[in-house]
Amino acid sequence: MDSSIVLKAEKFVTEKFLNNLPKEYTYHNLEHTLNVVQAARDLSREASLSEEENEVLLLAAYFHDLGFLVNPEDHETYSAQFANDFLTENNYGSQRIQEVKKCIDATRMTWEGNEKLCLLLKDADLSGLASTDYKSINRNLRKEINALTENAISKKDWKKKNVQFLKNHKYLSEEGNRLYHEQKMKNLKKLTMDIDSKKKSKKPKFLTIGSSKSAQTQFKTALRNHIDLSSIADNKANIMLSVNAIIITVALPLLLTEIEDNPNLLIPTLILAAASLISMIFATLSTRPIAMKGKTNKEDIKAKKSNLFFFGNYYNMSFDEYEDNIRQVVADDDILDNSITRDLFFLGKSLGKKFEYLRWCYNVFMYGLVATVLSFLVVVLIWN
Repeated sequence: MDSSIVLKAEKFVTEKFLNNLPKEYTYHNLEHTLNVVQAARDLSREASLSEEENEVLLLAAYFHDLGFLVNPEDHETYSAQFANDFLTENNYGSQRIQEVKKCIDATRMTWEGNEKLCLLLKDADLSGLASTDYKSINRNLRKEINALTENAISKKDWKKKNVQFLKNHKYLSEEGNRLYHEQKMKNLKKLTMDIDSKKKSKKPKFLTIGSSKSAQTQFKTALRNHIDLSSIADNKANIMLSVNAIIITVALPLLLTEIEDNPNLLIPTLILAAASLISMIFATLSTRPIAMKGKTNKEDIKAKKSNLFFFGNYYNMSFDEYEDNIRQVVADDDILDNSITRDLFFLGKSLGKKFEYLRWCYNVFMYGLVATVLSFLVVVLIWN
């Protein structure tokens, strides 16, 4: 059980922290102090300290960060002063007061020594490195530093600093090593693995088309092939239009004159006329130009929804408007890449539609011609 002076110190320190500590101190606060006190108890028990030594260690643990209420830069000095004033007021022995102050001063990062109680308090102060809640504690420390300093530390840099700190840090007492070293190394491993996983999951920066010769070559080849295929599709459609036009203008009139003498020719004639007409419709659809607005606004360009390299998007614009917009496209690699990509994509979509209509055109013509010939054969056989 804690002595009366330790209980008084706990009450005093708790009230000080709760009533006077600014909210920016998310790490050096009452919670951290109580964690250090608990670690000091564990180390004291592990080291089999006497009651007097345990009392000195716990008092130092309670007061070691109270100086943050005055000045975080030299908080150890002010912490020792708080302890001195409190213990003197409570008639604590002067020799023990000096021991408490010596332990508090040992929590400086630059301290070097071999006094047992000082080593134990220093290990207790950094016992958080071996906490199972290390990630949360570490996050609170970064939050505090960023709130109190002008130069904020990024998560990436903070993790690197902590990995280096954990690698270089050693618990100074045998008891500290026994209690905390193993878990500290586990925390180091987790932190290292977290950094490595972030590196692996980081997406590589995509090259722009302008910076990749192979991409430029591929796009040029693809665009050329698409244009050639579009020309082939148009030629095929023109062939079907010509053939069916001849059938409708030459063959059908001749057949119509024969229907009066031979009414049985009506069905083959209708089949041929329907096949030719439907075939011409699909051939026309495959070559029909798409609807175009001829105008593009800046919002569409910024949103990468338009391509000013296609005439259908600018023929209704003034030259000044077009020049202003095209300069914006050329100045931004992302917009420029998007324009080329959109051009290739929609050219492919248009080409796909052309060949779909052409397929229907040729199928209708082929099956219609077969049906016409068969119906003519039937008529001839029956008529004979």
